[in-house]
Amino acid sequence: MIRDLFMSIRPTAIDESRSALPMFRFKFLREWNQRPPSLLASSYVLVSILIVLSYFIAGKLGLALAVVHPSATAVWPPSGIALAALLLLGRRMWPAIFLGAFLVNLNTAGTVLTSLSIASGNTLEGVLGAFLIARYADGLKVFQHPRAVFRYIFLAGLLSTSVSATIGAATLVGSGLAMPA
Repeated sequence: MIRDLFMSIRPTAIDESRSALPMFRFKFLREWNQRPPSLLASSYVLVSILIVLSYFIAGKLGLALAVVHPSATAVWPPSGIALAALLLLGRRMWPAIFLGAFLVNLNTAGTVLTSLSIASGNTLEGVLGAFLIARYADGLKVFQHPRAVFRYIFLAGLLSTSVSATIGAATLVGSGLAMPA
């Protein structure tokens, strides 16, 4: 089962006329989006675990760059992981993003409540970014047209990330873990 999952990740040739989703160059992604697995299917669980681990590792690397506060950094690589996972695999992957964000924040300064709040902001950032890109920036075809690229920069780079930053900073200040500037 797991071997089949990894074997299906190899790129395959696509006949544009027969494929329902020609933008997917990988058989795994094409099949995932045509027939999504149930939430308890082993492939969904395995992919969710991989997303949680990727998010956690990238989060710890990002927090290693924190200077002012252990929970606040200017560089947050998990945002890209969340956005890619939600765009490629669908918005139903949000629980994996939430769990990864919660574990990263729980492992740093703070309480369970502050970790839940910051994880909610991180998850909302990814979900909002994926929704806005799918709705207003041509979705997965975003890099095929210059106008869509500029929409992507604005929607994913500025708008959705400000949601997470606002929620995270408000949580840290509200809980007394950080002093207002």
